Amino acid sequence: MTKQTYRNAGFTLSEVLITLGIIGIVAAMTMPVLTGKYQERATVTRVKKFYSMMSQALNFAIAEHGTVDTWEYYDSGDAFSKQSSIEFAEYFKKYLKITKDCGPNPGCLASKEIRYLNGGKWSNYNNSNHYKMILADGTYLWLRNHYIHCTESDGIIPGKENTCGLLWIDVNGKNQPNTFGKDVFAFYIKKDRITPNPDPCVDLNSTGWGCSTYILSNGDMDYLHKN
Repeated sequence: MTKQTYRNAGFTLSEVLITLGIIGIVAAMTMPVLTGKYQERATVTRVKKFYSMMSQALNFAIAEHGTVDTWEYYDSGDAFSKQSSIEFAEYFKKYLKITKDCGPNPGCLASKEIRYLNGGKWSNYNNSNHYKMILADGTYLWLRNHYIHCTESDGIIPGKENTCGLLWIDVNGKNQPNTFGKDVFAFYIKKDRITPNPDPCVDLNSTGWGCSTYILSNGDMDYLHKN
């Protein structure tokens, strides 16, 4: 190979810069997708872990106190009272690893309204009478009793009947987006088990309430990519 041929076999500075530019553009296009998929997998793992952990906590509570419909706690006729939330939560607390216990007071949740998956506003739980706590793994949890002795139903959707209590989690704490189906998920407490909220979760037009059921059934969050 002659010296001239050898020189022509290399890359010029312009060619190198163009190649690096193309690589940068491709990376900029693909990184958000890869990051989003990673975050979704992490969220799925957190939801599954919480469901297993809370189900175990309920089983321990039932072994000690009987099924939830036999539990005794303050009944003011109002499922949203502070005292009923406090006494209802006491049945679970000893079986959970809690790093911060706010009770029915503000401080453990984001101070902004939680949104529906479809963009609508729902509620600011931080100022509610729900019992609030932060778990050792960073999950934010809040719960309340539903109706005494689990005799009332919440709506007409199958799976909501005879509900004893409700609980919610935020898998990334006070960080955004604070949205049902993205980082906030809802579950029901029945007399002998925990169940995910059974509302429909099919696409971004859903409220997001029932996306815990979707995740536990499908193991993904593909509804986030459907309009």
